[in-house]
Order: sequence, then structure tokens, then C-alpha cells
Amino acid sequence: MNVHIKSLLSALAFSLLFYSKSFGLNLFLISILVVALVSTLKGTRNVSWVYALTYILTSVFVLINPTGFTIFVHFMALMVYVGKSISNQTSLYLSWLLGFMNLLIASIANFIQRQNSVNEKDIKKETSPKLLNRLKGSFFAGALLILFATLYKNANPVFENLVNQINFEFISIPWVFFTFLGYIIFLNILRPLDAQEIIAVDASQKNELKTPSEIEIIGQKKQLESEHTLGSFIFFALNLLLIFFLVTDGIYLFQKNEISNSEYSASVHQGVYALMFSIVLAIILILYFFRGNLNFYKENTQIKTLTYAWISLNIILIVFTTYKNYTYVEALGLTYKRIGVFVYLLLTLTGLITAYIKVAEVKSFIYLVRSNIATVFTCLVISAAIPWDRTITYFNLSTLENPDIHYLIGLGDTNSIQLYKYAKEKSVDYDLKISIKDKYEDYFTQQSEKTWQEYTLVQLVQNDLK
Repeated sequence: MNVHIKSLLSALAFSLLFYSKSFGLNLFLISILVVALVSTLKGTRNVSWVYALTYILTSVFVLINPTGFTIFVHFMALMVYVGKSISNQTSLYLSWLLGFMNLLIASIANFIQRQNSVNEKDIKKETSPKLLNRLKGSFFAGALLILFATLYKNANPVFENLVNQINFEFISIPWVFFTFLGYIIFLNILRPLDAQEIIAVDASQKNELKTPSEIEIIGQKKQLESEHTLGSFIFFALNLLLIFFLVTDGIYLFQKNEISNSEYSASVHQGVYALMFSIVLAIILILYFFRGNLNFYKENTQIKTLTYAWISLNIILIVFTTYKNYTYVEALGLTYKRIGVFVYLLLTLTGLITAYIKVAEVKSFIYLVRSNIATVFTCLVISAAIPWDRTITYFNLSTLENPDIHYLIGLGDTNSIQLYKYAKEKSVDYDLKISIKDKYEDYFTQQSEKTWQEYTLVQLVQNDLK
């Protein structure tokens, strides 16, 4: 089937599913359509089923828990999948960039490229005469149907009544524009950018550093000795400072005197800020000193040992900060910021591990970029699978004696049922009960007004929840 016909039919489905609708079942259905269309393409575009399944899985997350975060992750997965469908071998960051560019400007770029590379006769040959005849026939047949239907309805009251029952009110300028947008999006997916040069540049970037010859090492011996001495002094001083900080932090953390909630909060925040600066500085220093031939200098044992010590001390700092944040959560409950600290600490640990691998196995800068972006993407997808509003509400209501109800009311609407049940079973301030009841009723009113395109898990189990 011709690309334009596929794009037009897909655009009509796109318009039916999304025009004036919120996200829900429609995202799942359109993701199935996108994967099905891409899988029918031939040539050099190999289907990446891992990313296809990830893309569909994120639409299921939206279906179950339609929040701004899950929708964001879904569209990130879409761009990565489109990029991987162009070239399955590219790095994740480049796949995302290719997908993003492809969805926006592929049609324009392809049109300009064709204008520059082929003449008018070649362009005409691209379009099948049989297809042109079908398109022309469909257009004129449609126009004549409208004309004669208008004439016939004036001559036959029964026919007029049938014609008047056909509702075309949904056809408007915004609808036409929205459908055209869908056509462009699907045309971009089915006829992507020619990005072979960018893909080739990415493929040429290796994860391992190139091993120099003995002559090159001898020629740079004085420079390497100087860098080794400088780096050793820097990492030695930083290690001493970090050891001193960890000792004092441990004394403060495990002292017998009780620490107030405000002090815990300040301690956690200061620990995170210190960790952020420490890790950024560590990565910059490691990238600078281990950017080239110092990796292959035979007398680099001292700076490597000090680097490993620096990484290990930072991991201990992560453990301390994790414990402080856990204690903070245990005392005051979960919030998005406290969850964000845990996620940041996990990503930081991954960054330190990849930094160690970079030094130990003589990896390149591009290795750090590829591995850490892949980790961030994986973390986003896993995080989207968790209904955070309901998780925070469940934890705080079930573990805290006096949970912050004001904060829980301010979360998304998906925790309305939990709060409503809690307010019925527990002693809650009257004003808070009214706020919870209003939130609960508004939530189910919104859910009951949704059309089938917007259905989420709530519509499937709504009768059991009320």
C-alpha cells in the first residue's frame, strides 16, 4: 500500500482517537498502530522489538495511571522507538534525537532533498499512474455524491430525512487541521529522514580508547609524568577532605542526641548538594586525567589507586545520604522530593560505577554518555510503572500516626478513593473531610464523562470502587 494512503488512513484513526480527547485507551491503540505500520516497512529499517514493546508498555502505564509523568515517559519512548526504527545500532541519545527530528521535519527535509537530487520526470515516476487515477476518481466521486445528494433530497422527503440524519458537524477547520497534523506525523514515521551521515559518525565512536604505540608514549613521557603528579596531588587532597567530611557526618548522624525534623531535612539537603558537587567534580577530573595516553602510562598506578579511593568514598557518601533520607521518610512520610532524592542517589551510584569501569577498562567518554543515558531511560520507564500518588498516599496513611492530609489532597486525583475511605474510617478534621469528599466526587464526575477513547483502568473497575 502506498505511503500516502497509509498516512491518510492513519490520520483519520488519529483524529478519531485524539481530537478533543484526553489520553487513555487512545494512546494504547495508536501505539499498536504505529508499531504495526513500522513493522510493515521493508529495506534497511530493522524493527527493534525491545523498544517497540517498551513503547507499547509505556502506553499501558498511561492506561493504568494517566499522569503527566507517565505521558511524558510514553512520548520519550515514542521518540526513541522512531529513532531506533531508522537505525537499530545507534546510541540511545542519538535515537531520541533522530526520533524527535523525524516527527517534526522529516517531510520538509525529504521534499527539499528530492528537489535537489532528482529532476521533475523522476518525481513523476515515483507516483504510480494507477494510484493517481484512483485518487482523482475518489475526489470527483465524492464531489458528485454531495452534489446529487443535495439535488435528490429536495425531490424525495424520505431521502431528505435520511440525508439530514447524517451528522457532519464534527468536520470543522480545527478538525481538518488536526487530521492533517496526524497525516504529517504518520508520513514522517513511514518516510523518515535520511540520516546516514549522522549514524555513521555515531558508529565510528568507539567505547574503548585507542591504544597508542610505544613511540607515542615515550614522546609524551614528560607530559604524562606531569599530569600524573598533578592528578595524584589533587585526588590525594580531595580524598583527605572527603574522609574528614564523612567522619564528621558519621558522628553527627549516629550521635545519641535526638535530631529535630528540620535538622534532618537540612542534613539531607546539604548531603545531596555536597554529593552533586562531589560527583560532578569527580567525573570532570576523571575525564580530564584519563582522557588519553595517561591510561596507558605504565607508572599510573598511584593516580588510579587514588581515583578508585575517591570513587569508593563517594559511594560511602551515597550510603550516608540514603540513610539520612530514609530516616527522614520514616519520620515524616514520603513526598515526591524525597523519592526524587532516592532516584538521584541511585543514578549517582550508577554514574560512579561507570566512572570506575571507564578507568579500569580504559573506556572512552562516549561510553559514559551511552551507558548513563541508557540508565536514565530505563529508570524513567520503570518509574512510570509505579502509581506514585497512590503509593505515597498508602505509605503515609498506613505508617504515620499524623499524616499530612493537606499534602495528600494536593496530589493527583488518583488517590481520591484512598483518602475517601481513610476519612470515613478515621477521625479527620471537618474541613479536611469536606475537601476530601469534594475531590472524590469531582474525580468520579470526570471519569464518568470520559468517552471510550479516553478510558483508563478506572472505567473498567469503577463499579467496584464506588
